[in-house]
Amino acid sequence: MNISTDVRQITPDFNKSFGGYEWWYFDGLSEDGQQGFVIIFYQTNPFSTQYIKDLEAGQVGRVSYPAISVSLYKGGKTVYYSFLEFGKDEFTWDDETKTLSVEQNSVEYVFKNNELSFEIKLGQELPSGHKVHGRIKGEATKGNENLIQSVSEDRHSWNLLTPGTSVKAQLEVVGKNGEEVLNFTGNGYHDHNTGQEPMKESFRDWYWGRYHFKDFTLVYYLMQKRNTEQFEAWLIDRDNQQVLEKFSDAEMSYFTRNWFGLKSARKIELKEGETTVNIQCSTKIDDGPFYQRFKGESIVNYNGQVYAAHGISEYIYPENIYKKMFWPLVHMRLNYREQRPHWVQKSRLLYPWTW
Repeated sequence: MNISTDVRQITPDFNKSFGGYEWWYFDGLSEDGQQGFVIIFYQTNPFSTQYIKDLEAGQVGRVSYPAISVSLYKGGKTVYYSFLEFGKDEFTWDDETKTLSVEQNSVEYVFKNNELSFEIKLGQELPSGHKVHGRIKGEATKGNENLIQSVSEDRHSWNLLTPGTSVKAQLEVVGKNGEEVLNFTGNGYHDHNTGQEPMKESFRDWYWGRYHFKDFTLVYYLMQKRNTEQFEAWLIDRDNQQVLEKFSDAEMSYFTRNWFGLKSARKIELKEGETTVNIQCSTKIDDGPFYQRFKGESIVNYNGQVYAAHGISEYIYPENIYKKMFWPLVHMRLNYREQRPHWVQKSRLLYPWTW
């Protein structure tokens, strides 16, 4: 994994090699941890079954698979979910305005003095009649491009653009609870991932997450590669954008298996000197055959003081994406806009069961 914190590298890579993929990830939780969002813009969606079909046929690299996924949470439960994939012409990047768009959904970046801000605009209606419209604004201190640098021979790049971000969400939703408004301020995170080959070629599985404390943010990841593992985690000062502590020791426990056979750890412990971190992946908010997302709690003992925070942890097992036995489940959730929707996606009653 090549890791950086370079805000200049937000632009898409339109020259990715065969099997390459790319996404821009945004998340946020309200200050009380009761409301939240995860939004991902894809220039090339590696979870697309069409991507996999073309990959096996040697076609990936000639076309892209733009997509956007939106997950909205309230009280630890999903109230709105979408995963929409479009034709290649529906992805655009305007270098002058620094705006990325996927169909009617966009994110615009603004660089001003020592700050980086963004505004996400959502406008989508699903075949089931569920919909979301509104905007999310984020502001962060522009990080030092040399804050975190980890260079390897891997062909996957992870750019932590804004590890700690102040967010404000104003969204009108027709979701699982009917019509409601999600209006909150809180803390968020934003990164940019680019791969030059399919994920399964680079690693077996990947744990990662972020937890926002009052004065610092914890970001961690643990990647099980084919022949080794790579682990790194940091406590990052939110105001000064400096690494307060870097961890090199991790222990995972309380492994559980879901209905699809996916096995992951629910407890992660980090240690560096006298500093310790305990992460509990307590509430499962997304669960599938190759991917899980948790709303968790973290306790940090740093400089003799104890801190607590809510956050988001995730786990992915890329190889399962290629198992066609799971594809009927994928097709219930992933809506290919250039094709007729799955019959489950057209049902206002049944589709939320897939969330």
